[in-house]
Amino acid sequence: MSENLRILGEYSAAMFAGDTEAVYGFWSPDFHTHVTERVAPERVGDDVRGDEQIWWQQVMAAIPDMAFTVDLLIEKDDLIVSNWSVRGTFDGEPFFDLPPTGEPVHINGTAILRMRDGKIVEHWGGPHCQKGLGLIA
Repeated sequence: MSENLRILGEYSAAMFAGDTEAVYGFWSPDFHTHVTERVAPERVGDDVRGDEQIWWQQVMAAIPDMAFTVDLLIEKDDLIVSNWSVRGTFDGEPFFDLPPTGEPVHINGTAILRMRDGKIVEHWGGPHCQKGLGLIA
């Protein structure tokens, strides 16, 4: 396993354990996501790492039995491509503005991450179920 995949695995383990502050340790302070350009262009240049933290807090509270799987993982040099899924029952807290339905849900996403000096520095993909939009049963 490469160093970048090991670091990404440590990040994922911390998040699953509920340590959403881990985003600040594993994502570079100059982290840039190309999603911001599409969904909130007024925030380009802002520190958006807290958005990742909020997403994880919301999804874990909304889907207490969530299972996270990585369905595809490709690494080339400093880039990691993953297709991932969150599955579970939407019977916890509201997910952003959506009230729980008690139904099974599946959130699927693809992310491309660039790593540098042991940190995540760049992202393409998403938004995946941004603020609850696109949540499917």
